[in-house]
Amino acid sequence: MNIDEIYKEISLSMLDNVVCSKWKRAFLDIEYYGSDALELGGGYDSPEGLFTSFKFRNFSRKIVQNFHDLHQITTENPKNNWNRAKFTLFPDGEFTIDFKWDQELADEIERLANED
Repeated sequence: MNIDEIYKEISLSMLDNVVCSKWKRAFLDIEYYGSDALELGGGYDSPEGLFTSFKFRNFSRKIVQNFHDLHQITTENPKNNWNRAKFTLFPDGEFTIDFKWDQELADEIERLANED
């Protein structure tokens, strides 16, 4: 699967879970813990500014694999490493994705891994 196909699948998953006909933006916040774990949060805003959280139990498990695949593709160059991302989708189909490295999150992951 290439990056455009991943972005399309993520967008379609989000659209499947926006339960109102009019919305201003939808977003997913991702914390990437490693090849075996990540955390998702997010929801969508109505035109009036009311926020509704996504019910992730309604998402396909494929969304998790999409973000693992996205991480693998986008971090082939070690200078592009990230452990946080925000995927924002707009009603016209446009989207943005922002990747970020959070050293505190990386340190916490390493600390917890070393407790085992």
